[in-house]
Amino acid sequence: MGQSVTVRSYRKEREKEIVDNLQRALGRVGAIVERQAKINVSQSSGHPKVQTGRLRSSITHNTSSDKVEIGTNVVYGKYLELGTVNHPPYPWLFPAVEMKRSEIINTLKGGKFTID
Repeated sequence: MGQSVTVRSYRKEREKEIVDNLQRALGRVGAIVERQAKINVSQSSGHPKVQTGRLRSSITHNTSSDKVEIGTNVVYGKYLELGTVNHPPYPWLFPAVEMKRSEIINTLKGGKFTID
């Protein structure tokens, strides 16, 4: 007699799992770089003396489904990072990424983002 076969796709569940893992990993990457950037602006070697801590306290990160943004809304943060015509650069954000490159890579590798 007739046999029935049921085919069930778990694609949506797996896609959601991948996106969730990616968002968690991006959040960890954001926290890693944010923490190092705050350390960088606090150090006096080469950087202007911290006067109020406003820049340090304003550094944050936000994640979306496919990216993490790390930075500040303090206007002079950009001028410290890149410099101006009258002042040399005192990079704090880009070096934070470079200093934590291997930790970032390992965090993303541990995210299990591929479908087997």
